[in-house]
Amino acid sequence: MITAFVLITVPSKRSSEVVEALRKHPEVQEAAAVYGDTDIIVKVQAPSLIELDRVIMDGIQASPDVKTTRTYLVVEKLHWKR
Repeated sequence: MITAFVLITVPSKRSSEVVEALRKHPEVQEAAAVYGDTDIIVKVQAPSLIELDRVIMDGIQASPDVKTTRTYLVVEKLHWKR
């Protein structure tokens, strides 16, 4: 399984709509609106890079409310969670 964190920038006052729209993607494990340079942080898990590309490029980036994204792939051997 490939895990990535995607930082999303959206137009002013569109965060809630984008966070809600992300629910339709089963690969999106978490989504949170945040304060700062980035508007939304998303955790995505996919079985392959091809599927990760599909979710990010055809799903997240295809939204008219998404201005930019930055994707960070997780180094699995250095990843832990509670």
